[in-house]
Amino acid sequence: MEEKNKKIVGIVVVSHSNKLAEEIINFVKIFKQTDFPLENGGNANREVYGTNIENVKNAIIRADNGAGVLVFVDMGSSVFNAVKAIKELDGEVEAKIADAPLVEGIISAVAANFDGIDLDELKIIAEDSKKFTKLKKKI
Repeated sequence: MEEKNKKIVGIVVVSHSNKLAEEIINFVKIFKQTDFPLENGGNANREVYGTNIENVKNAIIRADNGAGVLVFVDMGSSVFNAVKAIKELDGEVEAKIADAPLVEGIISAVAANFDGIDLDELKIIAEDSKKFTKLKKKI
């Protein structure tokens, strides 16, 4: 990765479904303004649903290039395991979890992620996606 030396926030997707995480990553690549690490922190075994701390921690380490890592989670144990992984890293990597809808949040973050955006700013952008409405009036 040529731009790995640039300090651009890395992004990790943690989902109970490895296939879902892979497809989200493939989908959001079209929104990238620049090259940065975008990693799957889910279970590498496609036949098993779930997450684990070690996979999340390893994905965070792979995604870090010095600007920190923003982690997106789907639900339940993915949140728990992401929190535990970050704690186990004990400051080795600055990583934060985006409290955002998985799809809308990661699209916003990927589109906004470029040299000059820091981890906290990117987290705010991702979390602002909670305000998106799909319908203007009730149906």
